[in-house]
Amino acid sequence: LHYSRFICKADPIIESAPYIPVNKFIDFKISEVLKDNISKKGYIDPTPIQDSAIPFVLNGRDVVGIANTGTGKTAAFLIPLLDKIINNPYEKVLVIVPTRELAMQINEELLEFKGRLQIYSVCTVGGMGIGAQIANLRRSHNFVIGTPGRLRDLIDRKVIRLNEFKTVVLDEADRMLDMGFVD
Repeated sequence: LHYSRFICKADPIIESAPYIPVNKFIDFKISEVLKDNISKKGYIDPTPIQDSAIPFVLNGRDVVGIANTGTGKTAAFLIPLLDKIINNPYEKVLVIVPTRELAMQINEELLEFKGRLQIYSVCTVGGMGIGAQIANLRRSHNFVIGTPGRLRDLIDRKVIRLNEFKTVVLDEADRMLDMGFVD
């Protein structure tokens, strides 16, 4: 046997054409204040996941988005959900993520997009004091961003009532399933 039979040759990298967005952030039917906050972050053209997902979320549709890390998935759901809350300040959104780091990252991104808008969030993750999180949940808030374990604990304590949420985001749902959070 010749050794060359056991070698897989790599396929050449095929260059793809740069993505040309269908929309611009200024074209989306969202609040002007939110458009200004997006512009202040330096966003001009949406990424493919944002360009595809934002119109559907704005229309109240369910969306499953699949994209690589760093492609703007967080903004793809935060921007239309912030607009939803601007239009109805009593709306609540639950964002479930697999890790504490991702929860804090999403919360920071939310704070940047909301700017001075009177929209509030609570980050509920393990490894941090639950007392402060419970106190924050008792105050007015629109977003709850958390990990499954801590959310379950807060639900069991009746601090979070799921019937208050009309919108749920499962970020990195595949990873949560891999980690055993299916229950």
